[in-house]
Amino acid sequence: MSAGLSKMIRMTLAKAVPYVSDKLAGQGFTVVHSVGMRSQKRAQDGSRTGGFRVLGVSNPDIMFAGQNGVATAVWCNVFLSESGDNAVKVLAVDPLPSVAASDPAAMDVRVALSRAIESL
Repeated sequence: MSAGLSKMIRMTLAKAVPYVSDKLAGQGFTVVHSVGMRSQKRAQDGSRTGGFRVLGVSNPDIMFAGQNGVATAVWCNVFLSESGDNAVKVLAVDPLPSVAASDPAAMDVRVALSRAIESL
């Protein structure tokens, strides 16, 4: 089983973040948090790494369609990392391995994530 759903896109990280966020929104996802990692790594040890951003996303339509009106918490991380000149690797972590046994909505989330990544 793979670690996630990924795709390489040809644009800068600065342009990729809103582009990917828009594609995720098209599949019902909301970006709950966004963390830039380059500045944190540089502050820790002075390294000059490529840009890296983590988007924490959820899909409210799926989240609140739980059984008996109980919200299901299927949160996902989408990683964007600079990979060479004018290219960004997008990796959406597959929710199935971590929550499939306890939450049948995980498959719905995986399908929606897959559609968003394929649309990039």
